[in-house]
Amino acid sequence: MNAQVSTSADELADAVVAVEVDVRFAETDLMGVVHHAAYVVWFEVGRVAWMAAAGMPYTEIAAGGHHFAVTGIHASYRLSARFGDTVRIHTRLAELRSRQVKFSYELRRVADEAVIATGVSEHICVDLEGRMTKIPQTVADRLWAGAAALTRHPNEAASSH
Repeated sequence: MNAQVSTSADELADAVVAVEVDVRFAETDLMGVVHHAAYVVWFEVGRVAWMAAAGMPYTEIAAGGHHFAVTGIHASYRLSARFGDTVRIHTRLAELRSRQVKFSYELRRVADEAVIATGVSEHICVDLEGRMTKIPQTVADRLWAGAAALTRHPNEAASSH
C-alpha cells in the first residue's frame, strides 16, 4: 500500500507478536477443558496486542471513526487447555488490502509448547454507521510500517492478560 515500506507476504510471517493469557475457570466447560468460544476471545487479545506492538493501537482506529468488523473466523482445535494453564498467542498480520485485513493465530500451551489451536480472523473496515469503507491510508501505512519493524525486531516478549 505504501511504496516506501517494503513488506512482502513472506515477510509478514516473521512479524509476530506473542502475548500470554492464563486460563480462567470461567473459560472452562463441564469437562474441565477450555470452551471453544474462549479461543475467539483469545484471538482478539492477540490481534489487539499485535496492532499495539505495530504502533497502530486499535483504540486509535476506533477514535478515528473506523472499525475492523469481523467477517469470518476459523479455528482448528488440536489439544485441550485447562484451568490454570498459560497459553501463548502468536499473532501475525496475514493480509492487508484496501478494505480488508486478515490475522492468523497459533496458540501454544506454555508448559510444553504444544500447539493447542490455530486460526484466522477476517475483517472489513467499516465507518461508524457500519458501512464498508477503505482502510484510511494513514492506518494502512502504520500497519505496514509496524509489520516491517516487527520483522526486524521480533516481539517475542510475552505479556500476561
